[in-house]
Amino acid sequence: MLAEVCRPDVPLFNRRPDPVVYDAALDGDAVLRLEHCLLVVEVMSPGSMTADRIDKPGEYADARIPHFWRIENVNDDPRLIQLFRYRLDPEARAYRSAGADTGKVTISEPIEVTFDLAELL
Repeated sequence: MLAEVCRPDVPLFNRRPDPVVYDAALDGDAVLRLEHCLLVVEVMSPGSMTADRIDKPGEYADARIPHFWRIENVNDDPRLIQLFRYRLDPEARAYRSAGADTGKVTISEPIEVTFDLAELL
């Protein structure tokens, strides 16, 4: 499935998060909509810094996606990759920090996953 996230209430609104975790019951031919998403992840690049740090988190929070992660290269050092995890505060419709990680990461919420950030490059 193409991971293009659409908002039916906003014409031409499409986002293509890097990885997306969504409801497994969704039909394989369905259009992925914001309400299907449990987690969206953005891998930051120099050309997307403002969008990934400000625009997209605001849009995803407004759409009530429960979890947002951002992966970025710290100080342009290719060996230092950091994962910033955020959890939605539904009343504020804003994300609150759920932690930051480097190196080998084991996470249990919203999915159970283990990976080494250094190996992502």
